[in-house]
Amino acid sequence: MNAKLKFIALLVVPLTLAACGGSGDDETESTTPGTQPDVTAPGDEDGARAVASTQFIAMGDSGSGSPGQYAVGEAMAQVCELKSAEAGPCEFVLGFGDNIYEDGATSVEDIQFIEKFEKPFEPMGERPFYMVLGNHDNTGYVGGDGANNSRGDIQVDYHYEGNSPRWRMPARYYAFNSGEIPTALMPKTREGKPLLTVVSLDSNPIASLVADADSRFTWQNYGMTQLMWAQDELISSQALFNIAMAHHPYLSNGLHGNAGNYDFIPSYILPVISGQRWKDFLEEGVCDYADFIMTGHDHDLQLLEPVESCGRTRFLVSGAAGKTRSLQDENRNQAMYQAGDTYGFFWVQAMESNLATGAPAQMCFEAYTVDPELEGFGVLGADGGLAPAYTQCLEKVEPMNIARGKDFSGSPVSLAVPLASGAGFDGNFTGPLELFREELVSGLNTLNMANPNAETQQAVAQLINGLDTLLVTLDAAASSVSESGSPEDMAQATLAVQVAAERLQAIDTSELPAPFDRLGAAFEAFALGFGGEGDASSGQGLSEDTAFLLGPVVQLVINLENILDAVDQQAEPAPVLRGVTSLLATTLRGVGGTLEEVSKLDSSAASDALIGSINAALNTLVLEVLLLEEAPDSINQNATLPTNFLSDALATVVREVTEQLDRNALTTADSLLGRLLSPITGAITGLIDRLF
Repeated sequence: MNAKLKFIALLVVPLTLAACGGSGDDETESTTPGTQPDVTAPGDEDGARAVASTQFIAMGDSGSGSPGQYAVGEAMAQVCELKSAEAGPCEFVLGFGDNIYEDGATSVEDIQFIEKFEKPFEPMGERPFYMVLGNHDNTGYVGGDGANNSRGDIQVDYHYEGNSPRWRMPARYYAFNSGEIPTALMPKTREGKPLLTVVSLDSNPIASLVADADSRFTWQNYGMTQLMWAQDELISSQALFNIAMAHHPYLSNGLHGNAGNYDFIPSYILPVISGQRWKDFLEEGVCDYADFIMTGHDHDLQLLEPVESCGRTRFLVSGAAGKTRSLQDENRNQAMYQAGDTYGFFWVQAMESNLATGAPAQMCFEAYTVDPELEGFGVLGADGGLAPAYTQCLEKVEPMNIARGKDFSGSPVSLAVPLASGAGFDGNFTGPLELFREELVSGLNTLNMANPNAETQQAVAQLINGLDTLLVTLDAAASSVSESGSPEDMAQATLAVQVAAERLQAIDTSELPAPFDRLGAAFEAFALGFGGEGDASSGQGLSEDTAFLLGPVVQLVINLENILDAVDQQAEPAPVLRGVTSLLATTLRGVGGTLEEVSKLDSSAASDALIGSINAALNTLVLEVLLLEEAPDSINQNATLPTNFLSDALATVVREVTEQLDRNALTTADSLLGRLLSPITGAITGLIDRLF
């Protein structure tokens, strides 16, 4: 608590207690200055008392060290200062993981603790920040893969050895109640029970993208132990309100989405990567026991309605304290409030019922969006008062006693599926998308030839080679459902992904500018993710093998997006590298969707679904070519291609090509692609010539 708040507390609390006849020895007799409302409560055995409440900040994904994070720290302090007179001081902060971007901390002396936590939140004084771990805090290969949980232990050590006035993380998962918060002025209800219990969970070993080889963190060992602990903590809690906090959400309208379908992956294919196992964990041990599940992971602000599968539990997502991102699907879940593309946080107040007015026990939420460029950071109105983007009070709801399965504790062990080697891959394979591949790759190579940096040029050329191999996946899958296609073409689709992994793994990225030097680790993880080579008889069939392929594909997509996210934080990114890396990520997203359909393609009736997946991949892929508008100029490194022309022309190509795909199952697309892509490619080449 800062000096000003301490002075107010020391001055007002004794005067209030004296007026009420209290001695100050019983915690239930204390009061918070400005508690809403400060009224008597007839019928209390102890006489008149104030309504117990606690106020806190809910924020996550903070540790970027960016100007946006510093602005959030200032804005949080402003909100707490102005709210103290109205509702009582902010007593603590809940932090929902990704505390140190991009790769977590390397030791308790790591300067990142200072630059990405202590300094940005210094305006909040010595209020305790209760933190949980995120996937970036447990990086193994590339920031955000969550593959090295031992790195997260450093943040626990920082609690004990870092001498921080505010950092709290006594264990990877832990619980505390309002009576244990040193700054809490009124931690108990009139019945003498805690007003609030917070159960802090470690979601990463259960929901992370990449499995940790350390046996301490297997879901069978670590996950089951945590499940039993969390369930016991919530069931035995005597608090008025129970909050479970973690990094990975149960529900979200953001980019990562709902548990069980994270990052466009359906749970029946990859239950771990899709977050199905984390969903099962929450439904078995947390849902309905907790009033709220509060998380981060998606870089936006959301307050979501309960769903039947989780009983009375409501959901808060607050992951915009250090990074921003657009909402992905605003209609995916029913939202009371949601906002993307903005920094921000929630101010929260929990209070017991008011016997004098009849007001029920409730939790109130105020969402604050933060603009680093505005005076007052956007949390203040023209009159100097607070200007929340959203305000809502929600009454306490009693448990619904939902039926609970044993889907987490009874889940079978997942084993790696050995795949056939890539020996049968046809590097000269051509299908209905042949001209598309040729023209796209030709344009990329032409652009790369003008790159003045030899190391970068070589790496980009190899990236384009890997990209071309991945395009074979789409081409082979498209060919397999055309009139001239065959099952062998479908096999080429899966082999192409394996060969692409080998080609990407061979790239030396160590000499590339940061953060592109991380690409090598991402590609290595991609190649290793297939579980080693086998022979043609070692697999379990097309569907099973394809499902296993999909895991490393999704892992690489997210690793590439993490790298691109880091690139966007730089003042002077490398345009060609960024464009090709983004295009590679886009192609992989299309490959992932196509492989999913391939694994389900057991009859000709399923061809429509596969065509639809290829259509979507082509739409996204071609439009992503616009990323190459940042082609470097030999003089200022920031020349751009005329975006309107390219946008209109390429959109026209996409509409026509996909229409032909829908009507003719890809069999007549060759001639159309040749007629439409040739002039576009010529125009791009001409523009590049003029640029360089």
